[in-house]
Amino acid sequence: MRRPGPWSICLTLFGLILMLSLGVWQMQRKAWKDGLIAEMAAGISAPPLPLAERLGDLPALNYRAVRLQGVFLHDGEAFLGPRTHKSRSGLHVLTPLRLQNGATVLVNRGWIPPHQRDPKTRQTGQLPGNVTIDGVLRSDLIQGPWTPDYDAKLDQWFWYDIPGIAKSRNLSLVSAVVQAGVRKNPGGLPIGGVAQPTLKNDHLQYALTWFSLSVVLLIVFIVSHRRKEEDL
Repeated sequence: MRRPGPWSICLTLFGLILMLSLGVWQMQRKAWKDGLIAEMAAGISAPPLPLAERLGDLPALNYRAVRLQGVFLHDGEAFLGPRTHKSRSGLHVLTPLRLQNGATVLVNRGWIPPHQRDPKTRQTGQLPGNVTIDGVLRSDLIQGPWTPDYDAKLDQWFWYDIPGIAKSRNLSLVSAVVQAGVRKNPGGLPIGGVAQPTLKNDHLQYALTWFSLSVVLLIVFIVSHRRKEEDL
């Protein structure tokens, strides 16, 4: 009976250990993501907290339902895009809201089609005076490695660049954004509730892929060894 060579054994063991380790790591990531999703769901579904009283603890409010009361500064609108809604490309309207204590928070009011970027085309939805807004706060605002910077020609943002938006609008903004809920705006625009946070959890699929590949490698090793024996 011919035994497999040492290099064949070493490479197979290395591949098996690597694939099984990656599978276990993905299962650990799944457990972490499950906890994060549960925490996020609990925060979103909880009764909204008054944001004005908790501005000093924004990281703890990440993915938390909050309530704001103040006045929209519609002349400071910014646009985040491109964003889709029901397979249609458009923009999200980011509007500063000045709280009653003087702080200013950026609110993602929702989606608009690109041809209605001009506020005059959706004047009914430009809420005047004191308003109350419920939404979800996001404080983990990081630019992705492939996310473009601000396009000055289009006056369009591709991520929640709070310092950049504050500078361009000559405002002092709180380091967070509130993604407005589904309450319908007068005139139908912006369409609220379209920016609610979601998290994908594909780690089980990745783990099963690595475990399956380890089984395939073991089968290939065994079959290849048996064929060599039969050829002798």
